[in-house]
Amino acid sequence: MKKKFIRYIILFVSISLIGIVFTQLFWVKKSIYLKKEQFDNSIRIAIKSVLNQLQERKSDSTFLLTLKKLRCRKGHIEITDIINPKLLDSLLKEELGCMAINHAYYYGIYNDPTGRFVMGHYHSFKKFVINSPYQFSISAIYRPGNYYLGFYFPGKTSLLVWQMKAWLILSVFFLISLISSFIYVVSILLKQKKISEMKNDFINNMTHELKTPIATSSLAAEMLLKPHILYDTKRITKYAEVIIYENQRLEKLVEQVLQISVIEKNSETFKFKKTDVHILLDTVIESMELRLKEGNIRLEYKLGASYSMVWVDKIHMMNVFYNLMDNAIKYSPENPKIAVETSNTKQGVFIRVSDNGIGISQGHQKHIFENLYRVPKGNIHEVHGFGLGLYYVKTVIEHHKGTITVKSEPGKGTQFEIYLPFKTESNDNNTNES
Repeated sequence: MKKKFIRYIILFVSISLIGIVFTQLFWVKKSIYLKKEQFDNSIRIAIKSVLNQLQERKSDSTFLLTLKKLRCRKGHIEITDIINPKLLDSLLKEELGCMAINHAYYYGIYNDPTGRFVMGHYHSFKKFVINSPYQFSISAIYRPGNYYLGFYFPGKTSLLVWQMKAWLILSVFFLISLISSFIYVVSILLKQKKISEMKNDFINNMTHELKTPIATSSLAAEMLLKPHILYDTKRITKYAEVIIYENQRLEKLVEQVLQISVIEKNSETFKFKKTDVHILLDTVIESMELRLKEGNIRLEYKLGASYSMVWVDKIHMMNVFYNLMDNAIKYSPENPKIAVETSNTKQGVFIRVSDNGIGISQGHQKHIFENLYRVPKGNIHEVHGFGLGLYYVKTVIEHHKGTITVKSEPGKGTQFEIYLPFKTESNDNNTNES
C-alpha cells in the first residue's frame, strides 16, 4: 500500500470524524436549547394558570363583598388584600407540579419602579428574581400596573442537562468509542505498514544474503568441473574449502531464522542447567579468536563476578553472547576495541559487552530489540544481517527471567548489559543440574 494512499485515507477519515464530532455537539447544543424552550413554556403556562385563578377569585361575589368592607374600613386596598400569600404559594406549587417542574425556585411580587418586595419566597435572591427572564405583570389583578411576579430558578442549565443525562452519557460514550476506535485503527494501520516495510526489507536482505553463498558455491563447483582443474590438487582443495565455508555460512543464516521461529512457538526448547557464565564466555571468545586477530581487535576481558553459577540454557546463552560479540565487531569498523566484563549483585550476575563503534541514536534504541528491525544506514547491505539478532537475544534473556539494556551514543560506541538472576521460577520447574 502506497504511503500517499494511506495518508489520504487517514486524512479523509480524520475530517469525517471531526465532522461527526461537531455535528454531534451541534445536536447536543440544539437539544439543550429545545429543552430550555420547553421548560420556559411550561413556566409560562403554569404561571398564567395561577394568575387566571387569582383573577377568577377576584371576580367572586363573596370576595368582592369582603373587599368592599375593607375599602370602607381602610380607605385603600393593598395588594396583599387581593392576593393571599399562602394561597399564591399553594397555587404555584400545584401548577408547577402539574407541569413536572419540581426544581427549587424563588419568587416574589415587587414594585417595579422602587424594587420593593411585598410578598414571596425570595430570601437573599431579590436581584436574581428582578433580573430573571420570568416576569409576569399582575395589572389585571391589582392596579396600578407596576407590580410584577418574578421567578428565579437557580442552576437551571445544570438541571436541564441533568434531565438529559442518559442521552448525553450515551452520546459521550459513542463519541469516545468512535474516537478510540479511530485512533486504534490508525495505529494498527501504521503498525501494519511498518511491519510490511520491515518484511520487504527482510526479504530483500535475506535474498541478498542467501544468494551470495549460493552463487559463490556454484562458481566454485563449476571451477571444479573444468578439465584443467582435475589434476591441480591445490586448486581443488581451495575450491572445496570455499564450498564448505559458504555452506557453513548458509547453514548459519538459515539456523538464525529457525531459532527465532522455534523459541517463539515453544518455550520448552530451553533446557536449564546450573552453569558457570564465565565458562560460556570463555568458549565464545575462543571460537572468535581467529576473527579477533584478523580484525586486529583489542579485547578487554574482565571477569569480576565472584559467583557466576546461573541456571541457563547453555546453547541459547552462548548464542546470545556470540550475537553481542558479533555486533560489536561488525559495528566497530575503525580501531575496534571490545570490552567484556562481569559483576555481581546479591540476586544475580551482570554481563556487559561494550564497543567503541558507530553507536546507536536515541531514536533507534527503543526499536533495536524489535523483530526484523535494522537501524537504517543508507545501503541496507552494508552490514550483513536480518534484523533478528537482538530480537533473539532479548527473547532468550526474557525466557531466563533476566533483562537487557543498552547505552549508546552515535560515534562513541555501545554497551549492552545483561542481568541474569541466580534463581527463577522457570529454573525450579525445568532444571537438570549438571
